[in-house]
Amino acid sequence: MAAPDPHTHSEDRYQPMALIGVTMIALLGFAVFFLSFLVAPLAILLIFYVGFAASDRAKRNGSAARLATEAEARREIMERADEESAPAGRSGGTLSRLGA
Repeated sequence: MAAPDPHTHSEDRYQPMALIGVTMIALLGFAVFFLSFLVAPLAILLIFYVGFAASDRAKRNGSAARLATEAEARREIMERADEESAPAGRSGGTLSRLGA
């Protein structure tokens, strides 16, 4: 009785190109996984940096005075609305108008 020929089944043969392909896919998957943990925090830091730089530039351009003027205008509008909605028996003064 003769031994069966080991080369009759093509599935069982060693295929180096398939091994290289699987290895490359695994390495690329690991690279993407690693870079996601590297890039995500850097993107968040970049968002904070851009926001801080824009805020700092706005403060340097003298917009602090404009912001104070807008805040005062808002306060006056809110006080006017409070006076209009106040009952007739009250004094009508708000805390900011009374000096508090």
